[in-house]
Order: sequence, then structure tokens, then C-alpha cells
Amino acid sequence: MKYVIEDFVHPNDAKMLINYFNQYDYLCSDDREYHKDRNLHFEDIPNVNMKNILLYYACKNEMFIDHYFKARTHLWQEMRMCRWNKGHSMPLHVDRNEEHGDLFHFSSLIYLNDDYKGGELFFIENKKEKKYKLKALSCMIFPSGKEYTHGVKKILKGKRYTIPSWYVLKK
Repeated sequence: MKYVIEDFVHPNDAKMLINYFNQYDYLCSDDREYHKDRNLHFEDIPNVNMKNILLYYACKNEMFIDHYFKARTHLWQEMRMCRWNKGHSMPLHVDRNEEHGDLFHFSSLIYLNDDYKGGELFFIENKKEKKYKLKALSCMIFPSGKEYTHGVKKILKGKRYTIPSWYVLKK
């Protein structure tokens, strides 16, 4: 099951996060070449207020995941913010990839804005592609396994700002 929670993010928080990202985009980095210019990682954010906002939404995610999936979870790794520029996309993939050490159980994708074209999240459902264009301030949570293979369509216009995060079961 996938769940969409609308109005997950306060509009002022979304504006602050987007503005912060744009002001400090030179801090973007990643081990993977195709992510290096779009990911602003938690540990690279010097502003304590921005970190606290991200931690707040990590806790909020845990509550929704635990409720909907009848689980007890915690954040797998520190959060990050992503900015998808025109031309960015992501091919079909599975979040839980044991070969790469990605051993989490649930995925979350928070949308800070929706004023862009393209960039739809898509899943393979019943051997067909199903696209989702979530509203700004929304969050989608879903299991991270191979039954939730997904990707992101090419951004055609504007910029897409998201906060992806992943959660593991508590032992």
C-alpha cells in the first residue's frame, strides 16, 4: 500500500527550506555522480534551525509510517533535501537494495512544491506504469521493497523540491 498525506508540511517550512536550498546549493554533494548537484545532505547543513525542521518531519514520518503500516520504525539515515532541475529524472529502481547495503523497510517522499512540469513519480503497478503528481506540502509513504519499483519522469519546466527519507524497523 502507498499512502499520501496532504498538508504534511507547513507552507512556511516549505518556503524556508526551498529558499535555504537555493541560497546554499553550493553545499550539494553525493557519492553518486547523478545526485551530486541535487542533494543537500543533513550533515552539510550548518543551520541548526533547518536541521530541526528536517528532524521534525522525520519524526512526523515515523508516526505516520508506524500508524499506517502497524510498525515501529526509526530514521535509517539523516535526511536530505533534493532539487530536481529541468532535465533531471530517475530511472526505475527499488529503494531497498541489499547489494548496496540499503536495508531499510519504508520510503517517504515529501513534496515542497508543485509549480513545475513533468517530474511525476511513477510506479509499475499490475505491469503498467502509473504516474503520480503530488500536491505541494504532501508526503507519500510506501514499503521500500521490489514490489514498489518506481522512478521520476524528466523535469520539463521549473524545479522540483523534495525530501526523501527511509525508515527501518526497530528491533
